[in-house]
Amino acid sequence: MKLTRQIATFLLAGLFLFSGLIKLNDPIGTQLKLEEYFDVFSVDFPWMSGFWKLLIPQALLLSILLSSAEVVLAIALWLNFQTKKILYSFIGLILLFSFLTFYSAYFNKVTDCGCFGEAIKLTPWTSFGKDIFLLVLTGLLFATDKPTLRSKSGKWVLLSALLSIGFGVYSYFFLPIWDSLPYAIGENIPKNMKNREELKFSYIYKINGKETELSEMPTDPKAEYVSMRAINEKEARPLITDYQLWVDGDTTNYTQKLFNGNHVLVIVPNVHHTHEKVFSTIATLAKELKVPIWLISASTDEEVNALRHQYQLAFPALSADTKVLKTIIRSSPGLWLISQGTVKGKWSAYSLPTADQIHQSLN
Repeated sequence: MKLTRQIATFLLAGLFLFSGLIKLNDPIGTQLKLEEYFDVFSVDFPWMSGFWKLLIPQALLLSILLSSAEVVLAIALWLNFQTKKILYSFIGLILLFSFLTFYSAYFNKVTDCGCFGEAIKLTPWTSFGKDIFLLVLTGLLFATDKPTLRSKSGKWVLLSALLSIGFGVYSYFFLPIWDSLPYAIGENIPKNMKNREELKFSYIYKINGKETELSEMPTDPKAEYVSMRAINEKEARPLITDYQLWVDGDTTNYTQKLFNGNHVLVIVPNVHHTHEKVFSTIATLAKELKVPIWLISASTDEEVNALRHQYQLAFPALSADTKVLKTIIRSSPGLWLISQGTVKGKWSAYSLPTADQIHQSLN
């Protein structure tokens, strides 16, 4: 029983610690996922729509607090601190996650729960199975003898809470330390927009009155075609499927144009939810750069032009989808440097580079 408890503790604490740290590394990613859940619930549970809509503005705070709770619970369990209370907390949190993942899987509402951030993608049913596994581990710990409380472990638990929240706040202001998105530094955007491997198909033919699945088309002329399916669609699918830049009324393909040469892109998903004070710095930076600079936003032309006029942003603007821009960089505004389609640099509004740093990044 002692070995069983040790294994269960290691797995439960390890998975929660990993999950919490991954999400704290990218709190805005978890925020977006929570907002997606709240939007779905506001429609599916109309009698509580006001409550869910009230939670949407609090999604970032909940993202950091819930992710920090995962880390703190993992460390507290490992240190044998208030074990019974910690296990009850585990059950509460796991039941919450189980509800979200089951709802996603059964009703096909949110196809990626974000359990491990952007680093590891799980299907809803896989995520739900993972939560059931965690409940089993928690039950094993309840069923075995509880260890004694270690002295002074409470201080370490408190320290882990402070560090976890601090890590989440740091990642919010200064971008994720580990960027696992397809727009990260070093990634080639045109390459990520292509299939990762050639599609492979299986073919179902009726041969002698019986349906048979084949890896290639049969040579038997009497075989009757029924259907075909891609057997590696998930593996072959491009990492980027929705990246597109445009100007209303302009037929120029700006999506491809910005893959030629060097470009600094100022990413502003929504001009009404951005750190406006830094646009003065960006305007000055643009005058010092030897690299073409563009502003990209999902806001209307009128809103973008008003912002450009207010801060004297003397460079052109393009339009893009809000979700794409929030995926490119977890900051508004944020600077994104690309050269021949390859990402060379990313900077948040709270750590803007100098012109020299941008030029050095290209070299």
